[in-house]
Order: sequence, then structure tokens, then C-alpha cells
Amino acid sequence: MPPRDETSEKEMVVEASDKAADMRLHDIWVLDNINGQKADLQSYSIGLPQMEIFVDEQRIGGHDGCNRIMGSIETSGDVIRFGTLASTMMACPEMKGSDDFRAQLDQQTFNFIIKSNRLILNTENGQSLIFKKID
Repeated sequence: MPPRDETSEKEMVVEASDKAADMRLHDIWVLDNINGQKADLQSYSIGLPQMEIFVDEQRIGGHDGCNRIMGSIETSGDVIRFGTLASTMMACPEMKGSDDFRAQLDQQTFNFIIKSNRLILNTENGQSLIFKKID
């Protein structure tokens, strides 16, 4: 019988816990800031974009300020990856803000931080989105 390698077992436990989904993501978040600019309510037809993150189901739902949005996510440690977002196709008077918001999330990977009821998403190329917890 080969000797047991206790170090590798400990490393596996630490690695698995580091990659666990952060359940604090599971909430409703409203857009507060996009790339350093305060989100402007006038840029959206039905209010500031918001999303509900369902960590266990690996999906999001919400709206982009005009249309309902939904899509898949993957989480690992402090990383969240958004899949392709689907949306309804209503025509609203203010579409630019909604289109920009969806483009910021669609198929993007972010590092995230949650502090002071804020979800801060950052990409490697400097994009940032800050959401405020509303639930």
C-alpha cells in the first residue's frame, strides 16, 4: 500500500473552498456606476438596470432599463462569467443606455468584490460596473 500524501489532500480542500461560489452574490442589484460614471436615470426608460443573481441556478434575470434580460453565469471564487444575454425586444425612447449596459455584461468575465452593500465588477481591460444591493 503506497504512503498517504496528506499535503495534497489539504491542498485539494483549500483549493475547492477557494473556488466555491460566493453566496453573497445571490441578491438583487441595481446599477449605480458604469466605467467611473454615475448611472443616469434619464438614460433608461423604465429605471436603472437591475439584475437578480441566482447563484445555485447559475443564472441572472432582470432588466436593462428597457427590456427584460436573462442569461447564464458561472462563478468561481471572486470571478463571475456572464454567458450570452437574451432579452425581450421592446422599443423604448431611450435605448442607448440599455444597449450599452447589455454590451458591458454580455459574454464578459469580471473579478468581483462585495463591500458596503455594493457589488463591484472589474475586467482586466479596465471596464467597471458598480451595483447597489436593493433586496
